[in-house]
Amino acid sequence: MTAKKEKKSSKKVTEISLIAPTEQLAKRTLKIIKQRNEDINVFVPVSKEDALSDAINIAGNLVNNGAGILISRKGTAAAINEAKLNVSVIAINVSLSDYIDSIEIAKNANGVVAFFTYGEMIEDVKSICRMLDIDAKFYTFKTDKDCEIQVKNALKHGAVLGIGGVMTQKYADIYKLKHITIENSEAAINNAIDTAKQILQIQKEELQKQNDLKIQLERYKAVLNFTHDAIIAIDENGTIDVINHIAEKIAKVSPGYALGKNIKQIVRNTDMINSLSLKDKELNQLMDMNGTLVSTNRIPIIVNNEVKGVVATFQDVKVIQESENKIRRSLNEKGLYAKYSFKDIKGESSILNNTISIAKSYASSDSTILIRGETGTGKELFAQSIHNSSSRCDGPFVAINCASLSSNLLESELFGYVEGAFTGAVKGGKMGLFELAHKGTIFLDEIGEIPIEIQAQLLRVLQEKEIRKVGSTVRLPVDVRVITATNKDLIAAVKAKTFREDLYYRIGVLNLSIPPLRERKGDIILLSRFFFERNLGKDYINYLDRFYEVMKKVENYQWYGNIRELQNFVERICVMLRYQGTLYDFDQLIEDFLNNNNQIKIEAENATAAQSDKNLERWEADRIVNALKNNELSIQKAAEELGISRSTLWRKMKKYNI
Repeated sequence: MTAKKEKKSSKKVTEISLIAPTEQLAKRTLKIIKQRNEDINVFVPVSKEDALSDAINIAGNLVNNGAGILISRKGTAAAINEAKLNVSVIAINVSLSDYIDSIEIAKNANGVVAFFTYGEMIEDVKSICRMLDIDAKFYTFKTDKDCEIQVKNALKHGAVLGIGGVMTQKYADIYKLKHITIENSEAAINNAIDTAKQILQIQKEELQKQNDLKIQLERYKAVLNFTHDAIIAIDENGTIDVINHIAEKIAKVSPGYALGKNIKQIVRNTDMINSLSLKDKELNQLMDMNGTLVSTNRIPIIVNNEVKGVVATFQDVKVIQESENKIRRSLNEKGLYAKYSFKDIKGESSILNNTISIAKSYASSDSTILIRGETGTGKELFAQSIHNSSSRCDGPFVAINCASLSSNLLESELFGYVEGAFTGAVKGGKMGLFELAHKGTIFLDEIGEIPIEIQAQLLRVLQEKEIRKVGSTVRLPVDVRVITATNKDLIAAVKAKTFREDLYYRIGVLNLSIPPLRERKGDIILLSRFFFERNLGKDYINYLDRFYEVMKKVENYQWYGNIRELQNFVERICVMLRYQGTLYDFDQLIEDFLNNNNQIKIEAENATAAQSDKNLERWEADRIVNALKNNELSIQKAAEELGISRSTLWRKMKKYNI
């Protein structure tokens, strides 16, 4: 690294740069930088006559090109600071040790020795001069003009030698005063570099905090303005401090107008002010917002047990209606009928056959059924099969995923609404899914995700066998068989108060546990062969041997995604066989498949282990109880139905206190 003697350097600007008014300082600094392996550039002013102005120009160029910290001698650093270049400037301070050589020369001076310094003179220098009986006078200055005046004053006082810095050297040369320039020690330079690095690190940390804050702010703005809900937040005085674009549109105000104004000035009939005196959230409230009917939620902001504001979300009911219609059209396009029956359930394992046997017995009953099983085990397949084997097989089969809809939408989908229930309601109203399922079966998948406020209405339907549409006071009788399904631990949900206990017992009069594929090892090849033939059609026979080779390599895989995962894997094999042929090397495909599913496998294994303690044992106990009921408490017949020995059944009954 070399020092640049240019007014405008082409050298890459480093985060820290040092401006050296003297060649000696430049050389000493370069040596230190090399020893420390620092990325610092050193710049030397070209002009000897006006080095200070040149240093300021260099500093300006460095700042314009991205320099973050500048280092220079004390006087030069002060001049750069006075130029207000918006940069941190570190001064290389002068210590007593820097004066030692100069004082030795001053002892032999025949006359007054003038010591010049920017700012305050070091007191120890004065003390040493007195001890050595040096005829010394001390001059301080703050500006370039002051420096010139002090040099003149020194000459008037008979000075024969001047000791100072670069600025006094300039005027000493002009007025013919012999002068020694104090050079900074390596220790002083090292201290200045250390200080510069510390300040630079602080600057970077502050900049990172600012950037993080900007990112957080932009993320907040994006969430606020691109959500489908209108959002307004007020403080404890009712002043609006947050409002997004959708809320401004519904409230019919221009962007930014509402901020800082009282909520009543913007939303005439708002209840947000009343919510300030409450500590409970208010959900799914209908209100007129400046001429638009909306569904609103109001949530108090509570700090130290005091309400400090309220956040409200709003949804235009027309938008809700449009979403309802879209979802309803999608359901109608799928058809309200069950496509599958028990013959479509592939497998020969005893555990599957036992499950099918139990399901068939349930088909003859009208009691509610709770189907439990992991994702991908075929819960809806069993639900459709039960429907098609029941006396309701000629009636509709209506399925809905309870996790896919919000509370407002789910209520109107399940129970329907009457004409005029709210602004934008379809003329003539809408039939709910329970009404559509009259004389048939309704399948409520992911029942564990149903909102708590809908659970009470569902319980009432199950108890009273009547529905009441949104906006109506009339109760309509419905004749519907209800089948529900879940992959969650509903007992834990009951304990956590997120699922009603009375509803749990109401939907689970009959329980059906679907075994995971890893408990049906003998069915894996049968199922994969079925998917294989279905994918390749009559051409499957050309690839059958190769197919079995591939499946042999994954025979010990646990299939945590169950049948759905197996189906996807077989489809990959079929695609590669169809387009690559039997010579395709499937080892890489298998490796990629196993690697991609490794994390899922680990998580599933952990979940399965935990579930074994809490859920699977209970499911096994339920299965034993059902087998005993089905066989009038006959141990022998129940054991045969379960596919286990009598002694094993006795042991399990003792384990589960049956």
